[in-house]
Amino acid sequence: MSQLCASCGATSANEAAFCASCGRALKPKIAQKSHKSAAKNGRWSMTFLTSAMLLAVAALYFWLFIVDDLKRGADMPGTEAGEASNPEAQIFFAMTDANLRSKPMINGSVILGKLPRGSQVTGTIQPGSGVDGGWLELSDGNGFVALVNLSQIQPPVLVKSLNDQPWVADGFIDVWATTLSDSALIDRLREGTQLTLIGTTADNFIEVKLADGRFGYLADAPSILARIGGKPIAIGFNPQTCAFSGEIGAEFAKIGGQLRAQWQALEAKEFASESARQKAYAAVEGKSKYIRLRRSFEGLSLTGLAQHYESQSLYFDEEPAKVMEVFRAQGFAIGRDGLFTGTDLYAGIAATRGEGAAYGKTELGCGV
Repeated sequence: MSQLCASCGATSANEAAFCASCGRALKPKIAQKSHKSAAKNGRWSMTFLTSAMLLAVAALYFWLFIVDDLKRGADMPGTEAGEASNPEAQIFFAMTDANLRSKPMINGSVILGKLPRGSQVTGTIQPGSGVDGGWLELSDGNGFVALVNLSQIQPPVLVKSLNDQPWVADGFIDVWATTLSDSALIDRLREGTQLTLIGTTADNFIEVKLADGRFGYLADAPSILARIGGKPIAIGFNPQTCAFSGEIGAEFAKIGGQLRAQWQALEAKEFASESARQKAYAAVEGKSKYIRLRRSFEGLSLTGLAQHYESQSLYFDEEPAKVMEVFRAQGFAIGRDGLFTGTDLYAGIAATRGEGAAYGKTELGCGV
């Protein structure tokens, strides 16, 4: 091929740099265009090669991982696939014998059966209606169980039932999630916290139910059982003189001091007439002074005491027969009628009456 000189029009060889006729410099336009086209074609080739490599890597990842997972999902049994697609399904254990109901509600549902304590169930949590609280809808379709009866920790075997006995903590007390040595601490209760005692375990724990519905365990069951009625107290009592000693005696001395101060205030007060004074005295004379005092005594619950005009009383939460039994075991001679024998004053144990009934079921009274 040849190229034309732009100056004289003569032809020269294609690879010539100068015109063979006039000597002017020639411009290799065709060669430049070819060089540019080659560079452009090179860039397109690199882009295509990079894209092809990325597609190959993506295809390899899909084949190695995604396809394999899809195959496993397709081969999963129906029950397993159902559990995998239901992440809310949870495992619970019955903390007490619980009703299986047809609907997540107490009113308007039918009892389908009983779920024994310790039974394991799987289901999803459903909201309750009104005061019913939450419910567990069983995965096997056998009904609903109230969440208040369930726990996610399997309960131990109870060796003795405490019949849901209420107890007010008499100091700081730890509540554990289980009876195991590595158990988590779920709460630390203050004095005065109300608990429900469920029963005792073989390893000397007490299963309790907290006010918010949670279940837990208290260590050292024997110590707590001895304090069910309150802090332990010794009752020193002489039925011959109606004298009490120890803490009880101190409480009666305190009440006596308050009553004397009241009488002294009346005596020092100016009255308009003697009849007004007598009327004021009559309003105080013969009145009983009651106080609540929660203590435990040999398995009894001492709930209060009272100072009357010429006698004193202790009040207990148990029936008279139980109180008599305990005092007889302490060496007191008590007749079948509840009277302490061999005394000149009245001393006896009987069911409470009148104002005293608000302080306990049984009264130990002594006086004129």
